[in-house]
Amino acid sequence: MINHIDDMLERVDAGERLGFYECEHFVEGIPAFTEKHSVEQTREFLEYLGSPDRKMQIIHVAGTNGKGSVCNYLSEILRQANFSVGMFTSPHLIKITERFCINGKHIEDNIFAEIFTDLLRQIKNYKPEKYFPTYFEFLFFMAMLLYEKYPVDYLILETGLGGRLDATNSIHSPILDVITEIGMDHMQYLGNTISEIAAEKAGIIRENVPVVLYNRRDASTEVISKRAMQLGSRIYVVEPEFATDIQFLPDDNGNICIDFSYKSKYDNYCGLRVQTVAKFQTENASIAIMCSRALIDMGIEITEDDIRFGLKKAKWGGRMELILPGMYVDGAHNVDGMEAFLESVQNVPCKGHRHLLFGAVADKQYHLMIRMILESGLFDRVSVSVLDTGRTVSESQLRGAIRSETEHMTKKPDIQFSYYGSVRDALMDIITERKAGDVVFAAGSLYLVGQVRESLGIMPG
Repeated sequence: MINHIDDMLERVDAGERLGFYECEHFVEGIPAFTEKHSVEQTREFLEYLGSPDRKMQIIHVAGTNGKGSVCNYLSEILRQANFSVGMFTSPHLIKITERFCINGKHIEDNIFAEIFTDLLRQIKNYKPEKYFPTYFEFLFFMAMLLYEKYPVDYLILETGLGGRLDATNSIHSPILDVITEIGMDHMQYLGNTISEIAAEKAGIIRENVPVVLYNRRDASTEVISKRAMQLGSRIYVVEPEFATDIQFLPDDNGNICIDFSYKSKYDNYCGLRVQTVAKFQTENASIAIMCSRALIDMGIEITEDDIRFGLKKAKWGGRMELILPGMYVDGAHNVDGMEAFLESVQNVPCKGHRHLLFGAVADKQYHLMIRMILESGLFDRVSVSVLDTGRTVSESQLRGAIRSETEHMTKKPDIQFSYYGSVRDALMDIITERKAGDVVFAAGSLYLVGQVRESLGIMPG
């Protein structure tokens, strides 16, 4: 790999431009030969890059569920207020450039290759045998160089799976910290209890930096609040009941949207709208509204209309997203996400049968997700697919999990199961056999969402 770096840079020095797919292929191969570094090592390399983060107004977002949605809602609100906004999120659904947004648009392939080349040269000069970033670290450093070279007023920076030890936590200091819902996910890295996971997420909180947190569970709120108070950080708590008067209504195109009101001790808004059928998005929108309040308290000019129209315009791929008439995809990949997905399914009008396409990766609680699907009684047919990733649950494991969970049920579900070796094959059968009035859903993994979209030729907007 190090020799390959020399070869690539020699070609660049000779006047050649690296192509996007070559750069992407290089990045995708990184996990095979490097391991995660400490935050201190990551910070040292960030400083070697010239500490580009110190020139940025960064909003740092951590949590288990809802991070991407909160980032997207807040981005649209800030853009509505006439600010330029960068957004670094993960994972991507289809194309790696989705992780880097400037004013709501994914960066172009040539920009990705340009920044990739810049970072590769910096790594070469720093001595790759001394330090070579992991996959996520590499992309994070690309984000730092990108938004230094193409500056924005605000950068919304989403953590990876953690907080305290996350590569993004190497930044000097954000202007605002945000922690969304805390749930049971990535336990092999973050801990086996809500309190332990919350402590890891709370690791992003910096001294005297305001923090917005979502109060879904007392155990996580207590840990995060305690950490914030220790650091003298003002706390803005978002309660689930802040979103009220929730109604499911058709928009001008006949698609179901959600109208709701929001009331906290700071603000009171009526008639807000989000373009989704997912009730849980009112909670993520509430977090974005509270972030706006924290920014307003800093003197940043954001109006009620900015909030209202920003939320209405926002769309976030893969979260109860209507990708075709009567076909929804959702990235639910843990127990909390599946609970929210199943609740949302009930709000989708269906005159025929509900059909679920399910796939999962092995390090998730797929047994529990399958149990929830079976117990919901919402689906007449479930197509189960292996995913195109080395992390997928195998067909035999999926069959075994469904058999095991069904055996333990007092009332056996009346569901027709089908098994497939690929998402594309599953979709071909689903589309062929679908009747008028049927509604199709896909859930269980963001990998699944991406592969559904790719199979149908639908790129994220």
